[in-house]
Amino acid sequence: MRRIGVLLALLSCCTFLCPGLWAGEKGKRRIQSREQSVFAEVKGLVSRDKMQEVGLYEAVDGGETLISKTRVGANGWYGFAVEVATPGFYTVGGEKTSERIRVYLEAGMNAEVNILEDSLVITSRNSPENLLLAEWEGLFEPVRRRVDHMDYIFFTYKELFPWYMEFLPRAEAFKAKIQSKNPGFEALLRQTVEYDVEYFALRALTAIKIDRAVRKGCRPAVEEYPEYYRRLVTKDKLGDASLLEQPYGVDYLEKYVTLALQFEKRKITIADQLRWVPCDLLKAEIVLRHAGRAKTYEKYDEIVTYFARYLTTKSHHRRMDELSAKLYVGNKGDKAANFTYPDRNGKMVSLSDFKGKIVVVDVWATWCGPCREEIPALIKLEKEMHGKDVVFIGVSVDEKKDHQKWLEVLDKEGLEGVQLFADGWSQIVKDYKIKGIPRFMVFDREGNVIMIDAPRPSEPALKALLERELDK
Repeated sequence: MRRIGVLLALLSCCTFLCPGLWAGEKGKRRIQSREQSVFAEVKGLVSRDKMQEVGLYEAVDGGETLISKTRVGANGWYGFAVEVATPGFYTVGGEKTSERIRVYLEAGMNAEVNILEDSLVITSRNSPENLLLAEWEGLFEPVRRRVDHMDYIFFTYKELFPWYMEFLPRAEAFKAKIQSKNPGFEALLRQTVEYDVEYFALRALTAIKIDRAVRKGCRPAVEEYPEYYRRLVTKDKLGDASLLEQPYGVDYLEKYVTLALQFEKRKITIADQLRWVPCDLLKAEIVLRHAGRAKTYEKYDEIVTYFARYLTTKSHHRRMDELSAKLYVGNKGDKAANFTYPDRNGKMVSLSDFKGKIVVVDVWATWCGPCREEIPALIKLEKEMHGKDVVFIGVSVDEKKDHQKWLEVLDKEGLEGVQLFADGWSQIVKDYKIKGIPRFMVFDREGNVIMIDAPRPSEPALKALLERELDK
């Protein structure tokens, strides 16, 4: 059960002990001796049975990311001190989304949230921003319960739609009266009210409900949607990425484009969904959502390759790398997991650049003795394959600090041709599940795997393998 409100009864003054944060007064003084202005503090009392840990979550890329966790002390108190670079909403509470509540944090701010048996309470000992936020959370909580909570499983769309339409003016009235001496917070809260209302309206369309009379699942047909839903979707609506500051941002986005396509009576494809989203950063989230559901690396690669123009940020690439590493197997005949790294002159070079050639990849490092021992045999093999459709690519996993050493070793050992610098155990290692080096891999002319754990150049089997492929 999730209830929210403001605790108006003042508790007696006491010292808050936050066992997950400080270890006695000496540790507390160490924290206080640091630059106080960059930290915010969240603390509170837990009386919920069996709840031993409290998490603090940040809205990142339209979802909730755990940034800290602390144990509840024997006296029931918990606490966090977090570095807040950008003011905004965080959520605090348990592992389930329904067990958390939003708080507003900025550098130097303290927040107090009590986690009681059947409620989450923003206490009266809070900033004006969080007291105003608590007022909205308390007003909106009946909506959450009627949409999500099992107590309202028989509260079907036939009752929910009229009730929701009656609630909308109350939300507008609250939004109109929002005033704060903090203009950034004021704008954020006003925007949050709009998103909350719309998101739960979208949730209501697919909420788990049972018709009491027939004891069967009950969901509305499109023609039964109130006019409110047709006004909700417009092609110029999502013009910026502010939605991603909400912990439910990506889920809202998916439900929104689904509704838009329901009205068009079109099949839900990625391209059709993207038509309803003018902001490229939001388009990227749709693409990544679909890529994350791919069952095979080939399907994942098809999606991210076709829609690559939207995947531009470090966050996009990090999540792509995670998906790639999770899905890639590398069996014989599988499409190679592409990689791109700079050569000794800084030019970016990809494995896919050499389609039409048989490619031998050597994953190595200057500090690796067995790798260095293979170099004479590797150079000899390259000379024997000169003039044939074989390309040798060296990929160094040396750290950035050893870049100059890498260049010196290339010259000292006489390594020529395609030499790339991967800057540590980066994506190539994750995709190909490389646990040790040297690792030699061979790919065919179509960019497919021949072997991802091939014989070393010092073994005659590697030359024999290449000659067989050349004869095909």
